[in-house]
Amino acid sequence: MIKLRYSYKTKITFSENVYGHSFMLRCTPKPNDFQEIIDTTCKIIPSIEITTGLDNFGNIIQIGHIGDWHSTFEFISEGIVLLKTYQIREGLNRIFLYPSKFTMTTPIIEELFRSVVFPENATALEKVLLLSDAIHRSFAYKAGVTTTQTTASDALALGCGVCQDFSHILIALCRMAKIPARYVTGFMQGEGFTHAWIEYYAYGEWFGFDPTHNRAIINEGYIKLAHGRDFDDCAVDKGVFKGLAQQKLDVFLKVDEIQQ
Repeated sequence: MIKLRYSYKTKITFSENVYGHSFMLRCTPKPNDFQEIIDTTCKIIPSIEITTGLDNFGNIIQIGHIGDWHSTFEFISEGIVLLKTYQIREGLNRIFLYPSKFTMTTPIIEELFRSVVFPENATALEKVLLLSDAIHRSFAYKAGVTTTQTTASDALALGCGVCQDFSHILIALCRMAKIPARYVTGFMQGEGFTHAWIEYYAYGEWFGFDPTHNRAIINEGYIKLAHGRDFDDCAVDKGVFKGLAQQKLDVFLKVDEIQQ
């Protein structure tokens, strides 16, 4: 087991004052079979009352509304998590077997899938490993070439992308192989930004797999925030506001181990 302390801060600066700002956050980890939440706080600036609940996939959400004019919006999520073996036992929602907005089956996805040969009686993990290997043979990590609206198919056509794209492509391939798979947003040990990986379903449990690093065992160093069909179900911050303003985003994330 490993105990991690996380500090995640996001600040949005608007070029002009805005008002009527409604938002929904997914920035607080939820306890499950593999992570025990020791402590957690979420602070919003400007200070307002927020409502905490669960979305359709059981992820923790914070919802709020800032009616007054403001030029910045900031949220800070901090806490301590104890990590165990990355296995989550639960029943299967069959929605994770079917294509979604960002993981549609297209000719380029089908072509990559056909390039993979599964051994007879291959396990789910063996199949996921082979699919991930195939992605790494034709796809490279490169920031700034895709956006949050890039589909698995479009990213694969570009030949490069970020963790979101690796995850979308692998999810699309897993579902083609009849392996239930879902998108995960969370924190990874170190400093930087939020990370994305997948969970695949076998033997009545969800197992974590990080396609960006081609890593099958991710028991240590990963804090899960949310899961869903794809990125659209897991966005850390969604919101709308009134006013004609551009947005500048500043993000700080630090996850470090607490020696026990």
